[in-house]
Amino acid sequence: MKETKKLGRFEKLSRDVLISTSKMLKDAKDELFHGIHGRVLEVGAGIGVNVYFFNRPEVDHWVAVEPDRKLVDECHKMVADMGDRVTVFQGYLHELEEPPESFDYVVFTTLLCSVPEPGKIVKEAHRFLKPGGKLCVIEHIGDSFGLRAGFQMLAKYPWRLATGCNCRNNPVPALSQPGFWQNVDDKVDLKIAPLRTKRFSPLLQLLKPFVMTTLTKK
Repeated sequence: MKETKKLGRFEKLSRDVLISTSKMLKDAKDELFHGIHGRVLEVGAGIGVNVYFFNRPEVDHWVAVEPDRKLVDECHKMVADMGDRVTVFQGYLHELEEPPESFDYVVFTTLLCSVPEPGKIVKEAHRFLKPGGKLCVIEHIGDSFGLRAGFQMLAKYPWRLATGCNCRNNPVPALSQPGFWQNVDDKVDLKIAPLRTKRFSPLLQLLKPFVMTTLTKK
């Protein structure tokens, strides 16, 4: 029997942030994932919080890629009800043995803020998409002015050390690679994601604003 790794203090912090963030982004995800179907590849699935959106008859199979062993154990528990309609892959996207152009959707939810080479991740995701397939993205970005921007600048390096996340994230260059997407001539357009917030949270305030987009492969 495979030993389950216990979450450490920082992993628990990351898990709590993932759960709180997913609840806050429910309306955004309802909109972004409306109509999702077929074969779905999620990169950086974490503990599997998107099971609430992908456990539907229209999704034939969901491949959830996550490199962190401890988060993978949590993900297996979260997605257990989907049975053989989900595969949890422990590893990195470039290690995934799937044919090119074999997915209808690729999903990034707050992923590009925590990878060293986001452009490579986008390129690999593009390779896995069928022509006409869609990349669904929700990211948080660095605020451009005001108190939050200053707070993010001060907290950037401690926050990255603790969580691996860049709170001054800018996903636009990685997403705007030439020739990838329909109706994108220069830079991709990101719209502000709707948020549900019941009470003030310093951790989630640090990650605002959130943006979203759906890109269609040429």
